Amino acid sequence: MIVKDRMTRNPIVVDVNATMSEAADTMTEKNLHRLPVIENGKLAGLVTKSLISSKGANGATSLSIFELNYLLNKTPVKTVMIKLKDLITIHEDNLLEEAALLMLKYDIGCLPVVSDDDKIVGILTQNDLFKAFLDLLGYNEKGSRVAVEVEDGIGVIGTISKIFVNNNANISHLGVYRDHADDPKCEVVLRTNLMETDELAKDLEANNFKVKSIIRNK
Repeated sequence: MIVKDRMTRNPIVVDVNATMSEAADTMTEKNLHRLPVIENGKLAGLVTKSLISSKGANGATSLSIFELNYLLNKTPVKTVMIKLKDLITIHEDNLLEEAALLMLKYDIGCLPVVSDDDKIVGILTQNDLFKAFLDLLGYNEKGSRVAVEVEDGIGVIGTISKIFVNNNANISHLGVYRDHADDPKCEVVLRTNLMETDELAKDLEANNFKVKSIIRNK
């Protein structure tokens, strides 16, 4: 999957000269936790609720509420935002796996998505990745989830597919898991439309494929 296929397109943004109050109000109104910051139509940074809150909390120790509100109404977001040079972004044509790796590596919850000319075209969050993962394995679809332990090798998936065909079971989704790269055994997880899977399980076992679990989703 490609980033642009799973991102939120045309995200709500804020200008570098908008005040912290304006940014905070926008995030509250739209139920957002972060806003891309733009300058002359291009991505300039990112401002989050926590950044604005920390600024306000620091000021509250020495300022009255009136003075604090005045400060937030006069201070532009560019003074507190994460600047572009410190911001982790991703191109819209990159693989979704690359986005997941970046989020994991840098322990971040979102990635601004940019085009070739550095314009902000979307935003990708952890929730977008979670939804993509569920779609990839067809978790919400009616049918059965069949997990099979196999010895890795050429033609294994083809053999399993033939067994599914012989049982009139369509394979709609497939995933492969292994504990480590050198493990000769792996777990193949297949999603099928078939609800009655007893004969399918018998055929798999008869062909030396260990059925680890079958979970039905109605």
